Amino acid sequence: MVQIVALASISTLVVSSYSSVWGQSHLIALRQCKNVDGKVISSGDRYLPAGSPLCPGDKIHPENGATVTVLCYLNREILYINQKNFSDATNKCVPPQVTEVEKYRCTNLKPQNCPTTFKGPGDDNSVPRPRLISPYISGGRILTTRPSISWRAVPGATSYTVEMEGNNVNWQIQVNNTVLPYPKEKSQLKFGSTYKITVLAYQGNSLISYAPLVISVLPEKDQLEISSLVKQINELKIPPDEAAVKDLDTIYMSKNLVNESIDTLQARVAEGSKNPEIYRVLADRYLEAGLSDKAFSEYTTAIMLAKNSKNLKELSKVQESLKLWKFITNYQRARTGTSSNDEHI
Repeated sequence: MVQIVALASISTLVVSSYSSVWGQSHLIALRQCKNVDGKVISSGDRYLPAGSPLCPGDKIHPENGATVTVLCYLNREILYINQKNFSDATNKCVPPQVTEVEKYRCTNLKPQNCPTTFKGPGDDNSVPRPRLISPYISGGRILTTRPSISWRAVPGATSYTVEMEGNNVNWQIQVNNTVLPYPKEKSQLKFGSTYKITVLAYQGNSLISYAPLVISVLPEKDQLEISSLVKQINELKIPPDEAAVKDLDTIYMSKNLVNESIDTLQARVAEGSKNPEIYRVLADRYLEAGLSDKAFSEYTTAIMLAKNSKNLKELSKVQESLKLWKFITNYQRARTGTSSNDEHI
């Protein structure tokens, strides 16, 4: 028999004992948090079965010999808690502190920290670059060893050359469109290695601009960890939207796998999800990838869905994200001398 004690202070329920699979499933359905900091995704805790949300103030109590796996939504961390470290298992799912290094690091979310970008021969800022769309983020990590490469068209360009360099991989291929599946005849990328992709835009025989992108393939050990965590989520039969926007996003972003997070969220959009959180988080990831126009489109959809469902909490989150979007786009427009059109937001 499942015994449940209500703790109003944290809007949660804690189990004192349970003995059946039905009891565990029933508990997960009943247990609710006003705010959810994370999720227990493995067995081994004395009170919280796999699939239980982690509420503020909760602490993991691993059984003898067990290791409990916890996803932390707030800081994108994966915790493995056993009897040796369980005293540190509380207050770990908290927003990360921003270090001085992080504060001034050049990222797509902090373009003010980045040097002026070189856009083409002669440093001609009037010539747009063939901005890379996928892989999605410079300096980011990917899982696949044969990534598809795509970029935005450059006005006036008649052809493009794609170059790949790094760890015994060195090739270049000329194409007439803006998508290049990884060539089957070329050696695949290696786990744990870093590569530079460069797309060069030509008008006839003249190079008019180019864009580099640096990516790293996740080491094999980390790949196996990600695969195991994803398998655990799939086995828990979590509702698809929740799994994508909470659990899988946390797993992928714990290793800065922006590509995989975007692909997972895009799949929910393709399935017709009406959950505004899906579109907001997808927009957030696009913004991290430097694709502000794609981000704006998804933010717009998130606002519409949040209003239609009267989800004021989610609407507030979208509006906060849009403040960052406005800052980034206005900064970039000021740097390039283009006008702002965000009054329609």
